Amino acid sequence: MKNAEKGRVVDNIGLCAIVSPDELNDLPNLIVAPMTTEFEDLPSRIDFNFEKNKGFIMLDQLRSIDKNNFIKKMGELDSTVQARLCSCLQEFFAL
Repeated sequence: MKNAEKGRVVDNIGLCAIVSPDELNDLPNLIVAPMTTEFEDLPSRIDFNFEKNKGFIMLDQLRSIDKNNFIKKMGELDSTVQARLCSCLQEFFAL
């Protein structure tokens, strides 16, 4: 969805990367970053390969979802992607 006043927002979340720290596991929500296969050259997009598919984690679209809406875990990102994701989040939220 594109709106000149509001920018772009992902309406429906399909696949996503869970970015909640373990310290928040007891809360009823998860912090997630949606995934897409569409390339957009932004520093907040992390490229990855999963089950022979190339995609991008959209850290510019972070949101909180209710754990009851989480269907199932599909796998884990490899350690290189996890390190890039953490590094990007640290830059993203640096004060």
